[in-house]
Amino acid sequence: MNKREYINAAMACAINEDRIKQIEELYNAVLDYNVSKVISYADTVDFFDEERRALSFDEIINAKSEIDADVVSNGILPLIDAYDCTYVVYLVRDKKWARFSSVDATVYMIKDELEDVL
Repeated sequence: MNKREYINAAMACAINEDRIKQIEELYNAVLDYNVSKVISYADTVDFFDEERRALSFDEIINAKSEIDADVVSNGILPLIDAYDCTYVVYLVRDKKWARFSSVDATVYMIKDELEDVL
């Protein structure tokens, strides 16, 4: 699977309202359509090109315990493991996509579209 195939598959799936509600309650925010699609597609761990691994829903909902950073209170929603302690994340407050380094808790490469940070 490549980046485009992953995004197309995520955008084609139905939104799982139960999952979205759990994340919205956890982050105290309303999620937009595209991030809702990515979360709804997170049934299993998917690997795709350029060393990316989509997190499963269990990993997403438990990100605070998986990543050594307080992602929830900082409004950082990890969705894809980009390896080397780097994640593709959704910035809940800003409604932007970015990369996040769990080594030094740095958010960088902030973009409007998921494809631009993959």
